Amino acid sequence: MLKEVLTTNHIIYFLIEENIKMENAPIFYDEFIKSNDYLGKKVFFDFSKINFIDSSGIGILIRCADYLRERSSELIFVSVNKSMNTVFRLAGLNQFFYIIEKEELNQYLKKEELEKVASNR
Repeated sequence: MLKEVLTTNHIIYFLIEENIKMENAPIFYDEFIKSNDYLGKKVFFDFSKINFIDSSGIGILIRCADYLRERSSELIFVSVNKSMNTVFRLAGLNQFFYIIEKEELNQYLKKEELEKVASNR
């Protein structure tokens, strides 16, 4: 459900492969926690394959963001669809989550890293 696509000294990039909902939110969090050492890294969640997230999923994303903040890391959402972006905005979560479009990734990733991410989407 959470595919690690790229890991460097400063970046971890995940592709989320399933909608996050009550039935699988705890699994998502467990995969996230077990995945890597996040200290001081920028962590990307790519939502390009996701079209739905329920309140349990939002709660898990908040837990992930809190977990990263405690480790001086930053969580960045990539390619959030229009309806989910609207939900985040209406709930005031756009103040909590940093959301970018995939075209903005070149501000964070090198050319070869962008190519690796693109080939795994």
